[in-house]
Amino acid sequence: MSMVSRSSDTWASHAVCLAAGARDGLRTAQFFVRLLSGAEDWGRKPAIAATDLPAPRTYFFSPLVSKLATMADRFMTWTVDCWIALVIPEWRKLPSPFNRGMLNEVSQAIRADSFVANPLFNTYFYRAAIHILRRYRAPPFLVLEHRVDQARRKLADPAVGAIENKTDFLALALIDLADAAPIARAGRLKSPAAQGGDVDPNISTFAIACVALLFAEEGKPSEELDEDQFFAIVGALIGPRLDAMADMISRGDNTGLARELAEIKAMY
Repeated sequence: MSMVSRSSDTWASHAVCLAAGARDGLRTAQFFVRLLSGAEDWGRKPAIAATDLPAPRTYFFSPLVSKLATMADRFMTWTVDCWIALVIPEWRKLPSPFNRGMLNEVSQAIRADSFVANPLFNTYFYRAAIHILRRYRAPPFLVLEHRVDQARRKLADPAVGAIENKTDFLALALIDLADAAPIARAGRLKSPAAQGGDVDPNISTFAIACVALLFAEEGKPSEELDEDQFFAIVGALIGPRLDAMADMISRGDNTGLARELAEIKAMY
């Protein structure tokens, strides 16, 4: 019986990964479509002043590619929006880190499998990454859901499930998320002087998502803040410590990273 159970769990896990991969395939296609929508400006240098404008040149192929890509992008977006509205209206709703017990729910969800909607672990970290990237990066950017699921399946170990210390669990989750690298393309920084701009976006983004869970578990956010504002505050607080955290993650120093998270928690 135990062998059958383990086998079914394995097949369920593969089914979840397959579903996430299918969604990621569509996202990747749309990402490149959005890149092509800017084809009209490829090869053109921005003028410093109006007097520096070059003589107009006639293009044919790149504007055509740009217009076709824009039309394709709108059609894909409309199709996805209609499907979500009809089948799973709550699909895009971000599980709020403000909810009491959210950290426990996310940690318990590493053992859950669903073919239709991925577990709460995947849902939270995938959508949190989108929110955080929108604040710091210019689109298009590409986040791969099946890589978040890869980190979840790596964490789905009985020893990890038995961890009671929240900072220890989040340190492990952050190391595995950074290793899985769900952010395939981050887009350019909106501000070159942004704190943590020289850190791997997978580390900076998921560090913010993890620390937001840690803070919110204590009921720290005020009711006046929304999720995006809260992520921005967390990003500002941990910005000076991102280089040290990135070094610990690169070395797989779970103990040191957990200690760092505990110190950050004490700051708020």
